[in-house]
Amino acid sequence: MNRLRPSYLLAFAVVVCLIGAGLWSVGRSGEQRRLAFSAGYEPGALRVASTQAPRAVDTQPPASRSPVESVEAMDASRQLVRNATLSIETGHYAEAAERAATIVAAHGGFLADVKSSRGDDGREQGTLTLRVPAPRFDRAFRELKTLGRVDSASVETQDVTRQYADLETRLSAKRDAETRLREILKKRTSGLSELVAAEQERTRLIEEIERLEGERRYLQRRVAYATIVVELREPSAFLRAHALSPLRNALRGALPLVAGSVGALISVTAAALPWSAIALLFWVLRRRFATRRLIRIATQDS
Repeated sequence: MNRLRPSYLLAFAVVVCLIGAGLWSVGRSGEQRRLAFSAGYEPGALRVASTQAPRAVDTQPPASRSPVESVEAMDASRQLVRNATLSIETGHYAEAAERAATIVAAHGGFLADVKSSRGDDGREQGTLTLRVPAPRFDRAFRELKTLGRVDSASVETQDVTRQYADLETRLSAKRDAETRLREILKKRTSGLSELVAAEQERTRLIEEIERLEGERRYLQRRVAYATIVVELREPSAFLRAHALSPLRNALRGALPLVAGSVGALISVTAAALPWSAIALLFWVLRRRFATRRLIRIATQDS
């Protein structure tokens, strides 16, 4: 019996620990039920809420923008200057120039500059500088291409976002410095020489601010309105629309026929060339044999 006493004591200690753990668990469960009832929920509602709350947080979409929206926002914030040139041959310069001005006006733009001249042969040509709102640039550019035969066209896009941001930063710094100098001049706590130097510096800053504001306005106008330079010219005097129009049309219609005939002749020549060489060789051989035969007959007769 004395040997079993330590085992009894150990078993008794284990039982006491198990009973204590059970009582603690029951007490904690009762506390949770009391909190659930006091909050107006059923006993199982607390467990459901505690298990579902993290899921609601995990499945909630982030407040940040999607990649597409971020790219669109970046593109919208970019400052782009667009310039384009068109070289067009038209039958009547005056009519084409009037149509170009009408197209631009319909899109909210305007005719900025016109330069025209007439040559010795009577042809009229000119250059039109058109300004179109940037959002309507593509559509206006397509419509201007219908003025005549387009010989060349080019579009150039310049990103001035960095230049614009640099202007804004410099302008803000100059304004802050001018504001501080104005406050110093209002207090008049310094000596006369310092006040004179501050006034001179303030005048210089104001001039610098005005210059930077002018550059910013100029850049804003270039971004807001795209520039399209259209070169219009009439065709040569020989091909202009007049009494010789039928002859001109006949010549233009005959050119494809002549080209087709020349192409067919080249094809036939290329196809007949090997056979012509064979026929020529056969004729040379036949002539040589005939000559030899005649010589042999003449020799025998003699």
